[in-house]
Amino acid sequence: MTLSYYIYKYPYKILWFIHKILKMNSKIVFYCADPLDYEMFIPIQKHLPDIPIVAKNKKTKDYLKKKNIKYKNMPVFPDSVIMARHMPYKFPVIKIVKFGFDHGLYQFKKWTSSKYYNQFDIYFVSSNEQVKKAKEMGITTTKAIGYPKLDNAFNGIYNENYLRKIKDDLNLDPQKKTIIFTSTWNVDGLSALDRWIDKVHLLTEKYNILITVHTWTLDKYKTILKQIDGTVYLDKFDVTPYLMISDIFVGDYNSLIGEFCALDKPMITFSMQNNKKTLPGILEMLANISIQIDDFEMIFDAIKDSLLNPDKKSHEREMANQILFQSLDGKAGQRAATEIRNLLKKRNLII
Repeated sequence: MTLSYYIYKYPYKILWFIHKILKMNSKIVFYCADPLDYEMFIPIQKHLPDIPIVAKNKKTKDYLKKKNIKYKNMPVFPDSVIMARHMPYKFPVIKIVKFGFDHGLYQFKKWTSSKYYNQFDIYFVSSNEQVKKAKEMGITTTKAIGYPKLDNAFNGIYNENYLRKIKDDLNLDPQKKTIIFTSTWNVDGLSALDRWIDKVHLLTEKYNILITVHTWTLDKYKTILKQIDGTVYLDKFDVTPYLMISDIFVGDYNSLIGEFCALDKPMITFSMQNNKKTLPGILEMLANISIQIDDFEMIFDAIKDSLLNPDKKSHEREMANQILFQSLDGKAGQRAATEIRNLLKKRNLII
């Protein structure tokens, strides 16, 4: 921890206990460090009473303002906190009950130090396999509940009428198949964005092309992507319904691959070299569940193969889903909310 943490820690603890004595503590808050965190929290929030949101930064505040959602600023002094980041140090009192969850699916990148996860009382993950891997790392706080972000894909909310409206709003050609191009953050050697950004326009005559990239992708690339004729750039934090209307997925080493895998539809991925950020198990999984290509010139045949044989790797996708997900029943958010209620009840903290 930095010196600033210790300067912050002790005044915070004193103020927290003063608030506790005066019965001024918030019962529970959601610490929102990024707009994506809020979108990830919605499927859990719907099964809980209204929970105050604490916005970390201007980006998050601006996003919440646009959605007419009220928020608080730090510092706040709650009895319990929910967050989608490894930031329990923002609430440095052991008595504060802390719930955490990933802002991406499964563990596509290496776990950070176990101490960051073990500061939570419960850290929600997507599968029992992830719990097992966490224990091997010395992480003891994980609880498998599934992946709340995908709940609406399986609980009937994103039904045919909902998806038809999205297609109409995007003005997609119903005579064309739809391909969604995606990419992870382009700074750690895992993005294939540079392999298709200047060539994807070659596909627009035959296919509807959707594009989405990691929210932290450099603005200069986003600007280019938004200007590619014949494509639809998705400036969204949750693209689940857009995955659902796509016939083929194109990705690299991004966790959206796992989300599309849950839908059991064809995937194409650009091959990645093993580096300090990759996990051998994930590289093997990607090779199993998708058609892998080295460069854009190979994508034309890969698309044809995917459309002619959409079930070609269905068995491999099913096996991967058993690793990635506790369940795909649309009830992950409900399970997380139940765990939150139960633990707070044990601690005599009723929300």
